[in-house]
Amino acid sequence: MKVLKSYSQGIKRSTAEGKMVWLLWLVNILFASVIYFTFSSFLTRTLSDRAAAQNFLKTFDMNTFFELTTHHGREVNTIVSLGIFLLISYIFASVFLNGGILFTLIHPTKTNAKKRLAPLFFQGAGKFFGRFFRLLIYSLILWFVVIIAVSLLHMILSSFTEGNPNEALLFYLILVRVAVALFLVFMVKMILDYARIKIVIEDSRKIFYSLFQAMGFVFRKWWSTLAIYYLYLLTAAAIAVFFWLVQEVIETHSLLPILISFLIGQIFILSRGWIKVGLQSAQMAFYKKTPPGRLEDKEE
Repeated sequence: MKVLKSYSQGIKRSTAEGKMVWLLWLVNILFASVIYFTFSSFLTRTLSDRAAAQNFLKTFDMNTFFELTTHHGREVNTIVSLGIFLLISYIFASVFLNGGILFTLIHPTKTNAKKRLAPLFFQGAGKFFGRFFRLLIYSLILWFVVIIAVSLLHMILSSFTEGNPNEALLFYLILVRVAVALFLVFMVKMILDYARIKIVIEDSRKIFYSLFQAMGFVFRKWWSTLAIYYLYLLTAAAIAVFFWLVQEVIETHSLLPILISFLIGQIFILSRGWIKVGLQSAQMAFYKKTPPGRLEDKEE
């Protein structure tokens, strides 16, 4: 019951925090627009056909990509370098935004009409940026463990397929590798979520200790924390599939369908911010009910 209650509380809170969701949309669209319009302009210029460029961006034809890298390698390298720079910048921006999201979520009375969201949000973002950046550095330990675990799994499963012509077995073992890798990645992300929540709620400066306690909390409340995370993951997947199906039926060969497709894309980006705020709110609600210091509290 705690899981479903926390899930529904997260949905309600993210819906109520419309301004914050729009703020996250703005950040995402700024980063995405730079690389999109740069790459789109390059494709339109090199392919000499806007429709072909739009089709490539939608379907990503590998043959066309290899042809572009062969004849326009320098420009492609420049765009790739820009993409890497934006990715690194986005990581720093995400660290900054996480502080604003969580700080706003623990001050519900300050988000009414008498108080403006921006000062509160950016106050929290600035206050916790340094701490969350240190947490990001410490999390490299967990990511290293994940890489080692996935590598060991690959070595073990490879021994079953070496010299084995059974394609069905190979396919299922690949699925096992992907499933385990994704599970470990999501688990680390979940641990970091609770570490950030603990740091903000307790205004803690003990970053490594908070990470350690978050690990204990996740493992002690294994099924509940997993259930909340995967409920939101399934919600996000369902929304993504819905928008993909809608985009597939739209023919982008005239101005109006292109505008409609663009609008749908923006709504999808908004939904991602809505899911992010909802997940953080649900995890925070669950954490407050079962803080990690309460060692006698057992898993329901």
